Amino acid sequence: MRNYFSTNFLWTAMHTSRLVGEFEAAEGERPRFEMAHRSLAAASVIASGAFLEAAASELFQDAHDGHGLREDGYLSPLSPPTVASMAMVWRATKNGRNTDPVEKWQWMLECAGLPPLDRGAQPFQDAALLVRIRNALVHFKPENIAADEEHELEKRLRGKFPSNQLMNGSGNPWWPDHGLGHGCTECAIHSARALAERVLDALAVTPNYRRIEEAGWNGTVP
Repeated sequence: MRNYFSTNFLWTAMHTSRLVGEFEAAEGERPRFEMAHRSLAAASVIASGAFLEAAASELFQDAHDGHGLREDGYLSPLSPPTVASMAMVWRATKNGRNTDPVEKWQWMLECAGLPPLDRGAQPFQDAALLVRIRNALVHFKPENIAADEEHELEKRLRGKFPSNQLMNGSGNPWWPDHGLGHGCTECAIHSARALAERVLDALAVTPNYRRIEEAGWNGTVP
């Protein structure tokens, strides 16, 4: 039995994002703060970041372990030299420890002898931004923000997606009150998938999460 938690992380991101959207679409007083809404939004963004990292790590670990190299195995489309390069990178980096998640996808392309992604273009840029948001939440530190002050994340995020509809009319700082909502969660999911699928398509690899999704999420759709 071999588990692949990237699939669970993606399902969680999609499920919690849908619930966040339902909160914002429901009738009720505006503006208002909802503990469940914020918690679900944060969980969705964090899960998207976890999916992005885990999906790459799982394939590197399979290469290291020599798992899934034949028949319908996840790494069966890859050449032996590509698998050997991935295993070597994984050993050399101590299982990718302290490595930017986006770089792991770059390594995969390089191991296969394919051109790396353009760091100044999509989907690299949005995936890197997702990691930044995920880190801001996971390693959160309280800070004072004036209502008219522009937070660092606001400079990068505002205008990329719709703001949290529950906070319409609020004078609260944009991040996190206006920024962390359904628009943010959907952007996070899209950013993670866009990077992963660009690389997976280039490698012709169909990993666990794609197979489970194509099979209908084992009967429980997010």
